[in-house]
Amino acid sequence: MKNMNDKTKKWLTIAGCLALCAVLVVLIGQQFITPKPVDNPLPPQSSEVSNVTVDPKVPDGTEKEKEVTVTPPDTSQPTNIDNGAVSSGTEQTIQGDATKPEYTEEQLRDPTQKPDGEKVTEPPKSVDHDKVEKPKDNPEAPPKQSGGLPGFDNVPNAGANQGEYVDGDGDINKQVGTMD
Repeated sequence: MKNMNDKTKKWLTIAGCLALCAVLVVLIGQQFITPKPVDNPLPPQSSEVSNVTVDPKVPDGTEKEKEVTVTPPDTSQPTNIDNGAVSSGTEQTIQGDATKPEYTEEQLRDPTQKPDGEKVTEPPKSVDHDKVEKPKDNPEAPPKQSGGLPGFDNVPNAGANQGEYVDGDGDINKQVGTMD
């Protein structure tokens, strides 16, 4: 080994590792091979004769067979209401298109019933919207807190934002201040 240079040692090491990998691949591959099925040997046939006895109370062929009648089950499908579904072609739908009910002008203008025919118990009262009074504040309700932002009434207004200019050389890992 003293005569070999580093390049030769490196190639011998690589060749040895490749040979070891090839052996490992073959050994692992053999674990996945299924064994051939082996036929079970047939049981030995016995030469003994078995005696078969027939019940003497029932004569052969003289018994009348009962006639069996089979009624087929009811396979008729219940009538299905067509919902407009399309299940053929490229445009398939689960449900048909919705149809808007059409009402006559007379049904729409009649104040004693709704357009679908349902009777109205009270006729609608007209209200002059210019004279509607706004409800007054409830004196029992807690006073509203004024907040800095609309919709955020519980957030107090702390005034203008505050900020400082920190002089630094741009190093983000440098400590700028203390956290006391």
